[in-house]
Amino acid sequence: MLAGSYPMSVDAKARVTLPAVFRKQLVDGDKKTIYLLPMKECVNGFTPAGLEQFIDGLFIERGENRFDSRSRRDVQLKTRLWASAVEVDIDSAGRVALGKLDGTKPGTRERLGLTADVTVVGAGDHFEVWNTEQWNATQESFEDELDALLYHD
Repeated sequence: MLAGSYPMSVDAKARVTLPAVFRKQLVDGDKKTIYLLPMKECVNGFTPAGLEQFIDGLFIERGENRFDSRSRRDVQLKTRLWASAVEVDIDSAGRVALGKLDGTKPGTRERLGLTADVTVVGAGDHFEVWNTEQWNATQESFEDELDALLYHD
């Protein structure tokens, strides 16, 4: 389970070091490959199996797979998510090359603000990399709404 938030910096080669506690969970022997999936506000990092579970899980309803290969919407969603995913390796120093995000869609790192100070966040089955200012603003908003989210009375 990936948990916690860790302020980090993106180096001159557009790499970010993952927290050691994350690396222990993401690296399995020689298997050091992860997938980065850019989203609206951050980039998500998954193991290969984790990305497959995430995408397949979008089509699960009441325990049954509801993916319809004859539905344009289903096929487009699945295809576009897989096409947006970028395969990267965790290097021997525990770094991930965020610069590869720009290889598939130039400007992705700039759009997400992943060029200097970032925060690596555990999200259970995956991790997220946020621009630190954006993350802090999101956290402030969350803290303001926390009671309302926790309690229904």
